[in-house]
Amino acid sequence: MAVVPVLLWLFHQSSHELAQSRAWVSHSNTVLITLDHIRIDAGAVEGARRGYFITKQDSYLPAYLQAKKTLPRNLADLKSLTADNPDQQGRLELLTPVINELLSMADSEITGPSYDASQSGLRMAHARELLEQMRSLYAQMSSEEEVLLRIREQDTRNKLHNLNLWLIGISIGFITLIVLAFVNGQREIKQRRLAEAALLESEGLNQLTVRNLSLMGEMTSLLQACSDADESLDVICQYAARLLNTDSGALFLFRESRNQVELSVSWGEESKSDVIFQPEDCWALRRGELHVLDHVTHSIACRHLQDWGDICSVCVPIVAQGNVMGTLYLENRHNREIRLDERNLAHNLANQIALAMSSIKLRDTLRNLSVRDPLTGLFNRRYMEESLQREIATAKRKNRPLGLVILDLDHFKTFNDTFGHDAGDMLLREVGSVLAKNSRAGDVACRFGGEEFVIIFPEAAPNIVVQLTNQLRETIFAMQLQHFGRSLGQVSASFGVAAFPDHGGTTEELLRAADKALYRAKAAGRNRVEMAGNHAPIATEKPV
Repeated sequence: MAVVPVLLWLFHQSSHELAQSRAWVSHSNTVLITLDHIRIDAGAVEGARRGYFITKQDSYLPAYLQAKKTLPRNLADLKSLTADNPDQQGRLELLTPVINELLSMADSEITGPSYDASQSGLRMAHARELLEQMRSLYAQMSSEEEVLLRIREQDTRNKLHNLNLWLIGISIGFITLIVLAFVNGQREIKQRRLAEAALLESEGLNQLTVRNLSLMGEMTSLLQACSDADESLDVICQYAARLLNTDSGALFLFRESRNQVELSVSWGEESKSDVIFQPEDCWALRRGELHVLDHVTHSIACRHLQDWGDICSVCVPIVAQGNVMGTLYLENRHNREIRLDERNLAHNLANQIALAMSSIKLRDTLRNLSVRDPLTGLFNRRYMEESLQREIATAKRKNRPLGLVILDLDHFKTFNDTFGHDAGDMLLREVGSVLAKNSRAGDVACRFGGEEFVIIFPEAAPNIVVQLTNQLRETIFAMQLQHFGRSLGQVSASFGVAAFPDHGGTTEELLRAADKALYRAKAAGRNRVEMAGNHAPIATEKPV
């Protein structure tokens, strides 16, 4: 309570200082008004003098007489007003005789005797000189007083501002106690609400984590059950879209050549990444670690991105057992940042994808080893027998035809003895490549053993099978092979054709029929096609 009298006394002092400051502002305004009156009266005197001198009309006398009456009084008032300012007093002492002389000249011309007209020019020049002196002194005094007026007005405003501050301070002082009590109450309420919000957020994060773990577990289980890469990519696409809250995403995998990375699957909006790019174009692949592009870290953009001005992206390398398989790419538009928790989730997802793709690749490798011939890359005899049995069952069920062809390379033992086993292996690989390239989708080309091959033609009529077989025979006969610069000469093959159901209804019957037809082709001169059960020759080129 002792502060209140002090505040009131300070408020009184501020009010007193404000009153004094306003008095000085009023004083400066009075000085300026008085100066204006002097200027106007002096102008009236000079105007009356000139008008009366030229016209000799008495209508100019009232203005002159009024100015003559007020000028001395105004000069006296101005002297009193500027008593506090020595500079203004000095200018006034110079101004007074000038005005008095103007009054004297006007008085002599208006009320005095006439003077010689030849002196009028000199008197007019002298009057102008006096007027210029008066105007110069008036301008100096006015400028000085205007400067003082601005200073005093600013001082008044400052004191008024200070007074307002005191008023505000006193008001605040009385209100503060009430506000403090209210603020303390609100602070406690706010802290309680923040604690509740943090608890809700924590529960939400826990629920999201549980959901993501559940989805990740489902995805992992499905990936383990996938039979090939295409199925696994479908699973990855569906679950990545549910797990990652981004505008778009894509999975890029290395090609078999390892010199390019291409888009395997994508979700969301169309991304601004190239569909195919070099491994050097992605910082994540080059560094082997997650790479972030956003407008907070100002990191470098990967070269596979197009028009990346308003996007935030993340590239996560997919690495399994030290082998880089590709990259997981995520993208947000309109500078929407990919949060840290989303990046961590993307990293975990990339690890799961790497394990799944590595497992599928291993299974594919083992499957190929079990069903593929390592030399030619064609299916092996075991796979052929299983496929033929399955295709026969399908043909029976759908009442469709089926073709089976056995081919044998002519004089292969002589070829091996002449050019060596390396050349023989090369010939087998080339023939395997011909069969793979010239087979239809759904046909099964296999290496039966040694220099013998088998081709299964599902849903192909006998005449179609014979036509396709003759094309294969011609292609093999047209091969020009060289081994270490040495020509291997002309190569030919003989073919035996059997058809379901005409030549058998089981695997053994069809193979036996086709084998007998092959022996007839060999006996008939080789480089020809023979149909089972048909002893008429099929038109071929000249045997060799």
